[in-house]
Amino acid sequence: MDATQIAAIDRLLELLPTFEDPEFVPAVWPERFHIDAEGKRIEHVPYPDYHPAVEEFRNRYPALVAGIHPYDALPEDDTPDGVTFSVLGTTYDQAYFAKATIDQIRRYLMLLGRGERFCDGHIDGEFRAEKVVAALKRLAEMYR
Repeated sequence: MDATQIAAIDRLLELLPTFEDPEFVPAVWPERFHIDAEGKRIEHVPYPDYHPAVEEFRNRYPALVAGIHPYDALPEDDTPDGVTFSVLGTTYDQAYFAKATIDQIRRYLMLLGRGERFCDGHIDGEFRAEKVVAALKRLAEMYR
């Protein structure tokens, strides 16, 4: 772990108290509406409006994950093939983070960004499932 990565962890952990607040809402979703165009009903699918702290998190975590491949197996994975890839998204339960290594957390954070790229609201779902907080708490446990 180099000084740049440790600084990146510190910057991420600055956001943890906000994320742990019981009143914290990671995103709000605008109302869905439809447009009638040329006799056809077209549904508008909104994008999530992320909390400013989540947007800051999205700006900060790339400094930590640079250089890790989201789908490559790691030596510390439970199986030699690593985490099973799914086109619907690779998922982790909360228990995974209790013993995760730094590289496993880095891979998870990389997958957060990829998940959001292909599915608007993925990061919101991961926050609501308390996985992001579990990953950050594990970082705090290892590096503070």
